[in-house]
Amino acid sequence: MRTRRHTGPALSFGPGTPSRRFLRDLGLVALTFVVGYGVSALWISPGSLVGTDHPIPRVLGLPEAAARAKLAGIGFRPRIEGEWPSDTSRRGTVVWQDPPPDMVLPPNSDVQLMLSGGPAPATVPDVIGFALPDAEKVFDAAGVKVGRVDTVRAGPEASVVIATRPAAGSGRPRGAAVDLVVSGGAQSGGGL
Repeated sequence: MRTRRHTGPALSFGPGTPSRRFLRDLGLVALTFVVGYGVSALWISPGSLVGTDHPIPRVLGLPEAAARAKLAGIGFRPRIEGEWPSDTSRRGTVVWQDPPPDMVLPPNSDVQLMLSGGPAPATVPDVIGFALPDAEKVFDAAGVKVGRVDTVRAGPEASVVIATRPAAGSGRPRGAAVDLVVSGGAQSGGGL
C-alpha cells in the first residue's frame, strides 16, 4: 500500500496559518482606529455628528446689515455691543465678534458684535506759548490742522500762540481745523 502525502494549496487561509492571523490582526487595527476616531469625535464636539449645531460664520469686516443677515440666516441672534474707534475700518463695519468664527453653537445663540466708530477723534494739543510755525507742526502730528489765525495786540513777541478755539484737550474729527489766536507783539511808540 502506498501512503499518500496530503498537501494543501499553495496559499492557505486555514485557522492557524500566518496569513490568516495577519488578516485578523489587520482587521482589529482597522476596527480600533474606527472606534477611536468615533469616540474622539464625540468627545471633542458632542452632538455635532447628529445635532443641528452650526459653526459661527466670520462676519469681521462686513457692514452691520450684512453681518446681521448672515448670522440670522443660519439661526444665530446678533447683538450690537457698541462702537470702537478704528483707523483701519469704515464706520459701521464689524471689528470684533464673540464667540469667534468657526465655534460650534446651538441655534438661537447670541453673537456679540462691536462696530467700528471710524477713526478716533484727535485731541487739540496745548500749543499756548509756541511760535506759530512750531504750533503748526504740533497740530500736524496730532491730526488736526490750523484754521483761521487771528492776531491781537498782546505780549512782547509777535506770532506766539495765546489761545486755541476750541480749547486744548477738546476732541475734534481728524483733519478738522482749529483756530488760533496769536500775539501781534507790543506796539512801539506809545499810544493805542
